[in-house]
Amino acid sequence: VAVTNYADRMIWQSTPCLHGEFCWHELNTRDAAGSTSFYSTLLNATATTIPMPHGDYTMLAIGSHTLMGIMPISATSPADVQAHWVGSIAVDDIELITARAAELGATVRVPVMQGSIGRSSVISDPTGAVCALFQADPGKTDGMNEHGPGAVVWNHLVTADPARAVEFYSALLGWESELPPDGGADGARRMNAHGRSVAGIMPTSHPDDRSAWLTFICVERIEEAARTAVQLGATALTEVFGFPSIGAVMVLRDPQGASFCVLEPAQRGEA
Repeated sequence: VAVTNYADRMIWQSTPCLHGEFCWHELNTRDAAGSTSFYSTLLNATATTIPMPHGDYTMLAIGSHTLMGIMPISATSPADVQAHWVGSIAVDDIELITARAAELGATVRVPVMQGSIGRSSVISDPTGAVCALFQADPGKTDGMNEHGPGAVVWNHLVTADPARAVEFYSALLGWESELPPDGGADGARRMNAHGRSVAGIMPTSHPDDRSAWLTFICVERIEEAARTAVQLGATALTEVFGFPSIGAVMVLRDPQGASFCVLEPAQRGEA
């Protein structure tokens, strides 16, 4: 299974998303203006805001490459709902996959709804981690795998029950699991689809931690990116550490409270 090496060239690669691949990421936040300012400055990205019935929707882009969306948390949401990232996974049949997710033990948080370019739903998997499912309308694209500085290039599920998560996503999406380069003695697995790695699953360091998907944003120089993020108000949750076969990683909490990772991908032959 091929693992993309982004840092060999640090040039953009765009490939169409297929069933079972993450196709979009958006930040839900109570301070959309603050979040937009933080990420656009950190990533040197351009923000475009689109008026929507339930609040403006902002998209960040670098040149022609769209990176992510930012949307406000509904004013009617419970007060304990804090800023968080939601990744969307492309599927071939949204109705079937959403129903199948429920059969496999997931909770459907938002039923299938029609949007401007396709239909989507939101689920909590059996371990409690939230993700969205998306199917584009005929003639529209499910999205693009954008690989380059500023793009979300990896997703990792951190959970107290990695075995259950592996079982669920394998049954739901046809993901195939394999041991990571370090052997996966702690239950960690790399998940593959269409001959390439699409996500990772690993145990939490504390059994009481809630399950969550971590979003990894590609940067050219991790120390510089981390320093800039902290200057902009983020909190460093870890030191820089090596992630086998992936690269150098640091976990941060943005000024609005959403956790994310910056990733400086490994050069070919490293990590």
